[in-house]
Amino acid sequence: MTVELLHIPQRETLSSAIPIVVPVGPDHDPRPAIASSLRAASEARPHTQTLHILVFNGTREPAVDPDLVIKEFSGEPALLAVAIIPDDVGYIRAVQEGIGLATHLAARQDLVGFLDADAVLHGTAHWEYLERVLATEPSLDAISGMVVHEHCEMWETPSSQKFIRTLERAWGVVNKPYIQGGAGGTLARRPAFERAIDTALDLGTLIGPSLSASALAVGRTIRATSHLPCGHTPRRTLEEWLISVTAYEKSWRRLLGLYGTEIEGPWREFLQKAQAAVSSDPRLSRDLADCQVLRQLVVDRVKQAEVSLATSI
Repeated sequence: MTVELLHIPQRETLSSAIPIVVPVGPDHDPRPAIASSLRAASEARPHTQTLHILVFNGTREPAVDPDLVIKEFSGEPALLAVAIIPDDVGYIRAVQEGIGLATHLAARQDLVGFLDADAVLHGTAHWEYLERVLATEPSLDAISGMVVHEHCEMWETPSSQKFIRTLERAWGVVNKPYIQGGAGGTLARRPAFERAIDTALDLGTLIGPSLSASALAVGRTIRATSHLPCGHTPRRTLEEWLISVTAYEKSWRRLLGLYGTEIEGPWREFLQKAQAAVSSDPRLSRDLADCQVLRQLVVDRVKQAEVSLATSI
C-alpha cells in the first residue's frame, strides 16, 4: 500500500495532542467536519489540544483538493496531518494508516479519536468532555456524541430530534449503549480501538459495531451521549436506509457469531425503556414501532441470506 504524506505540523512535540483520525473518501469534503471539531476543541477550558489526521483514499478525484484543506486548516493553533492513499483501500484501512501516522508523529498514545468526514459536531468542548469522562470511568472503553436529525423520516426515528428530546424530558441526558463510529465523533482508549480495527478487518465488519461488540463482550461499556449532539449525512430515502442498515446488520451478525448474543442485552434494555418513555405520544410511539418492524425485516433478510449461503456451499 502506497501512503504519501502531504503535510505534518511544524511542531517540536505533539505528545500532548489527542490524535483524531478522519478517513476521507472521494465523495466527501471534510472541511465542515474539521471546522466543527476545531471549534469544539477551542471552546474547552483549558484548551484541548488535538491533532487531526486526514487520510484521503480512493482512485477517483477527491471532492476537494487536499492542498486546499492544508491551506485552510494548517495554521496555528490547529494541528493537522494529511496523507493520501491513491487506492480504494476502504475507510477501515485508512483509519488504520491514520493510527500508524499518530504513532509516527508521537502524538498521545493512550487515546484515539475517530471522526467521519461528513460529520458535524454541534456540542461545545466535545473532545474535552469525552476525555474527561474516559478519565473518570475506568470501565468505559469509548464514548461518542449522538447523531440527532432535526428532520427525518420514520425509519430514522431512534435518531430523530423528537425521539431524543422526548427521552431527555423523561431521563435527562440520553445515553445509547453503542458507538456510532465516526459519525458521533468518538474518543476511545487506543488498545480497545486497535482491537476493534483488527476485528473489523478480520470479519469484514464496520468499526462502530466492532468497537461496541468487543467492549461489551468482556464486560466493558461504551456509549453515545445526547449531551453532545452531532450532525451526519441523513439517509434521504428508504432505499438508502435499507442499504446502510443491511450493512450494519451483516456486521452485527458476524460479531454475534464471534462474541455471543449476550452483547445485545444493553441495546434491548435501552429500547424497552425507550418504548415505555414515548408511549404517551401516540404518533412517536407508532413511528418507533414501525421503525422496529422495518429493522426486523432487514434482520430476517440477512439471516435468510446466511442460511441460503450456508446450504449452497
